[in-house]
Amino acid sequence: MSPRILRSSLSAPLPSTAPSSRSAFILPCKKLVVQYSEIQGSNRGMRDFIGQGLPVDIARRYPGVEVVVERREAKHPVLRGVYNNGRTKEICVRNLPPNSILAKAQLLLDSSGQKIVSIKRPGVVSTTESVRGVWSAFHDEVRQAA
Repeated sequence: MSPRILRSSLSAPLPSTAPSSRSAFILPCKKLVVQYSEIQGSNRGMRDFIGQGLPVDIARRYPGVEVVVERREAKHPVLRGVYNNGRTKEICVRNLPPNSILAKAQLLLDSSGQKIVSIKRPGVVSTTESVRGVWSAFHDEVRQAA
């Protein structure tokens, strides 16, 4: 008696990461820029943040996000998130301790990069047409200077 071949065994093997797996998700934040100054007093928390290696921990936890540390003299410390849709968001972290700076960095990483809109009051939408009509430059009369 010959061995039985199942139809499912003839199909191609499944890849180790299916499209619905966690690796298929692309984080909206593609770059996190950490800017600090060596001499400003308001940068003490940011210098401690960098000294503790927290940007390296962020880079290890999020391999798809580029983490850049830049010196920017005589300025307040800033975290900047650059998103896939082309937008950027900045958060000033002056006089904050390292754990608060880490929370702000996490906020930028979790953000979608979309513009913040109010959901409490939606925009006004009229149900009737304007009494005067809609102005158009094509229908405007050309006026001559007298």
